[in-house]
Amino acid sequence: MKVTDLPFNIEIMDVNADLVRNLRQVTSTDIMESSGQKLGPAEFLDSKELTFQGKGNITSDFHQDGLFSIETFGRVGDKRRDSQFAYVNIKTTIFHPIIYKALGKLKGLYHEILSGKAYAVWDDAEKDFVASDETDGETGFQFFVKHWDDIKFKRTGSPARNERIKLINKYKDRAMTSRILILPAGLRDVRVGAGNRLEFDEINDVYRRVVGISRTIAGSGEKVSSPALNYSRYQLQMAFNEVYGLIEKMLRDKKGFVQRKWARRRVFNGTRNVISSMDTSKRYLGGDDAPKASDTILGLFQTMKGAMPFTINMLRSGYLSEVFDIGGTSTTTKLVDPKTLKREMVDLPSITKDRWTTLDGLQKIVNSFQDPTNRHKPVMVEGRYLALIYKGPDSSFRIFGDIDELPDHLDRNHVEPISLVEFLYLAGYQRWNDLKVIVTRYPVTGLGSSYPSDLYVKTSVVGERRQELGPDWAPLGDEFVAKEFPTKEPDAFMDAQQVSPIRMKGLGAD
Repeated sequence: MKVTDLPFNIEIMDVNADLVRNLRQVTSTDIMESSGQKLGPAEFLDSKELTFQGKGNITSDFHQDGLFSIETFGRVGDKRRDSQFAYVNIKTTIFHPIIYKALGKLKGLYHEILSGKAYAVWDDAEKDFVASDETDGETGFQFFVKHWDDIKFKRTGSPARNERIKLINKYKDRAMTSRILILPAGLRDVRVGAGNRLEFDEINDVYRRVVGISRTIAGSGEKVSSPALNYSRYQLQMAFNEVYGLIEKMLRDKKGFVQRKWARRRVFNGTRNVISSMDTSKRYLGGDDAPKASDTILGLFQTMKGAMPFTINMLRSGYLSEVFDIGGTSTTTKLVDPKTLKREMVDLPSITKDRWTTLDGLQKIVNSFQDPTNRHKPVMVEGRYLALIYKGPDSSFRIFGDIDELPDHLDRNHVEPISLVEFLYLAGYQRWNDLKVIVTRYPVTGLGSSYPSDLYVKTSVVGERRQELGPDWAPLGDEFVAKEFPTKEPDAFMDAQQVSPIRMKGLGAD
């Protein structure tokens, strides 16, 4: 859940002793009282009570302190089973997942300290952690928590960062917990599948992991804040994060409770667009940059969203593959110094590398294009330019990474940091128009309401035709022509869908 997604009337719950006073603890990872996940023939199954009568009338029932306990949650079919919570006492403290996520967004070093992957020292003057090495620094969950109350998060001009700081400071008194609530059993109950085998929802496996780790922690007080428990605390943190993510998915995913009950229907890899009639005038008679009657003109953002797997593949196999160790473990890369325009080696926080190499991260990059104010901004990574772009007066272009690569006969005044719209469009400029689409206008009223079409992608309303230059700064072949290279007119982006005039009547459009 994003910070901006938190509704005004929802707060982080303080799971204190008073709150759980009337709740039972889950202390066992066992599902059934007997040894028996092997349950015997199906004819011994009481499907209503989910109990099993074996030979000699031995009953196999839910473990009284387990995740499906009748004593804790009520009997199967009882209304109480759908509303009664329980909890796990983890005997140490970890962060609420929302706070944990916000910390990582503020500074990747925080997550690396908590996981034990990076060393740091505490700076009393800065009131913050400073990266260090194994010789001088410390690491681990307890080292971070020891200074938790003293951290002073620095505000910047970033509204998103300031909101995260505001969130953390607001809930600092309840940011950590030693108790994790367990959903009512009726919302995640055990099922009997084929072959008389028990089947469980995914969240139960994570709950069992939480219970299992907590059982390895004995005692209280100083013992449970010992550095020796760093690994266990981090594993509990990861499990708690996973529990939260699964519950969020349960509510918000396209198959989740909220989506099933109230959310609007969506089409996988589809986009909803405002349609208009295509401008059939041509820049040059017979030019290959003129849409045909069989084409549908679509904006870059709508195209990228509608073909997201294709988009991610284009991004990862393009210029990003020259900059980042995609799929590897190295976090060192070469970026462009904004002052000198020369390459410099940069060691990236893991969260930054993930943003530029993983599926989720690149989807966020694409989604940022939805805001028109981002489109002409330079693409920045840790305060450096991702790349430079040469745009010659002869309608040529080349993406490169160091101003010293520019030949002497070319003018530096035609070199700029690459913008978001240029970076995204050029990642797939050779293949965007190979995509095929199905155009459908609801409500469907006849055969003309839905039809297959070729695609013609536009960036700005008026684009340029530019030829890509190769490593030797000579023009590449005819297939390396960007037909709709974006121009810089403000707010002049193509964000609609233009259909051929011959299709307007069938679509019922004006």
